[in-house]
Amino acid sequence: MKNRFIALLLSIFIFITGSGIGAAAEIIVHNGESIQSAVDNATHGDSIIVEPGTYYENVTLSTYDMVIMSQSGNPDDTIIQGDGFFLTGDAQEITIKGFTLKGTGTSYGVNLAQFSNCLIEKNKIMNYSTGIDTNLYSTFTINDNEISNCQSGVFVGECYYDAVVKNNRISNCGTGVVVGDLGDSKIENNTIRENDQGIALMYEGRSDIAGNTISFNKKCGIYDKADTGSKIYNNYFNNTVNVIFDSDHDNPNTWNTTRTTEKNIIGGPYVAGNYWAKPDGTGFSQTHYDVNGDGIAEETVKLSEGEIDYAALATSENSTPEQPPGATNSTVIPSENVTSPSEEIKDNNSTNSDGSSDGSSDGNSDGNSDNSDDSSDGNSGESSHSSGGSSGGAGGSPEPQTNVQVKELSQAQVINGKAVMFNFPKNATCVVYVSFDAKKTAGKITAIAEQLKGKSTLTSALNSGEVYKYFNLWVGNSGFATEKNIENPELCFKVEKSWLQDKNIDQTSVTLNIYNDKKWSQLPVKLLKEDNQYLYFTAQPPTFSFFAIAGKATQEGAVNETQAKPDTENLSNNTGNNTENATTGVEQTSEQKESKGIPGFEMIYGIIGLTGVYLYRRKR
Repeated sequence: MKNRFIALLLSIFIFITGSGIGAAAEIIVHNGESIQSAVDNATHGDSIIVEPGTYYENVTLSTYDMVIMSQSGNPDDTIIQGDGFFLTGDAQEITIKGFTLKGTGTSYGVNLAQFSNCLIEKNKIMNYSTGIDTNLYSTFTINDNEISNCQSGVFVGECYYDAVVKNNRISNCGTGVVVGDLGDSKIENNTIRENDQGIALMYEGRSDIAGNTISFNKKCGIYDKADTGSKIYNNYFNNTVNVIFDSDHDNPNTWNTTRTTEKNIIGGPYVAGNYWAKPDGTGFSQTHYDVNGDGIAEETVKLSEGEIDYAALATSENSTPEQPPGATNSTVIPSENVTSPSEEIKDNNSTNSDGSSDGSSDGNSDGNSDNSDDSSDGNSGESSHSSGGSSGGAGGSPEPQTNVQVKELSQAQVINGKAVMFNFPKNATCVVYVSFDAKKTAGKITAIAEQLKGKSTLTSALNSGEVYKYFNLWVGNSGFATEKNIENPELCFKVEKSWLQDKNIDQTSVTLNIYNDKKWSQLPVKLLKEDNQYLYFTAQPPTFSFFAIAGKATQEGAVNETQAKPDTENLSNNTGNNTENATTGVEQTSEQKESKGIPGFEMIYGIIGLTGVYLYRRKR
């Protein structure tokens, strides 16, 4: 009898567990419903799956052991506009995955709580004061995110345990990664480019920094104000100023590791020190070669007093380094009106170190690219240009200067196998940058962007909608910018939002037109980003020539059906409970694949009854 009773109770237990009672739930949030309502109705162990759409809210998490992710896994189609995710002290072991988070330049994209153990993965985070902010004793992995247009991309606070920032792409920020007070973190295999500063080491913050591509940052690759030393090795540096020291180091950094047989960041046979490059081709690793075939330069790099890379990476004289991810063509634009969080840089007291050709710091490099807007071209020998659209030469533009409204010049070093970038930071014209990969060494050449008063006098009329701007772009001497000498060309241009509004232009109709072979043709364009004033587009022109930006006005009387958007301006920071009109979308019915309710009264009474029968029969 006893064995049968035990078997009966076991069967009931199996029934309860098999029915899903008490199990974790999967809650679906439909487009138009509230993510915050789903979070408020969830419990630990649940997964909240968000359907594609745009959600105008802030989300506060206060439950431990929860997954919140987009249904498709593609951040481009699941967008949250607001102050992002705020985790309270109770929000532990949280996974946030697959969203685009768009802010308004303030607050945080993701704000982690103290003691949290979280995974932030595969998100796009843009337009925040800080993209991802960590707090005291946080344990986290920040993996494979794309972070842009923030004052700080990632802020690593007082983290003492497993704090890992890896495989992220951080660009167009004031500082890519800030390592703050105390703690120990790992910054690995990230692409950190085109920020004001790549990585800032502050106060007592230290980190293991390895396998990163840190390139084209305007002020410096690493800004070091830390009182403690970090271990920095196997990174690809390519900045006009690679390191700025702004403290007296009692504990210097370690700039290389023990030589290890493993493919390094430039494809060499050993992991050891760092690869030191500069955009103009004069970096230490670009001018000091590997002689004995081990992929390590024969000389050391003295960055500052006590700051030495004893095993800098290099190549043989007749070979070029393997380009690490993100070290080639530019995919983002330079930062505009973004201030660095490390405003304590003292230009007169800091030591600038760049891994230059003499292996020592000169203290004079300021990190500015060699740009000019005067009429000097920097090239020897002038050349003429035909209206057929062959590449223009910076030695002299064929456009009558009476038709040129404004122009800006930019110079860069062109070396075979290297990525070349011409920035136009003075914003004199609608051209933001030009880039390509060089197939031939040409030394320092000049690019000229000319914004015209009207149509070029050397082209025919353009019959393609409303014209925003006509401009010419010349790179190097005539005939240089051809498939023989360059590949992967890219042009970034900007369009004022006010023009689109005044002319009633549909932004999807914006085109870039090129005049080539005595005719106009349209180039495919891609919207790169936007700010309060401009939309930024990229295109891949087959050559650099005469251009026109145009768009088509919407038809009169056409009705644009747009989804009404809630007022997001009055959302309080780090809260998500103010969406009065949002539907909950979390009724505990068919939207959950598994029920998480407690057992029904009928089942409870059944168990009690069976127990009573057993006790009664034992007494008899």
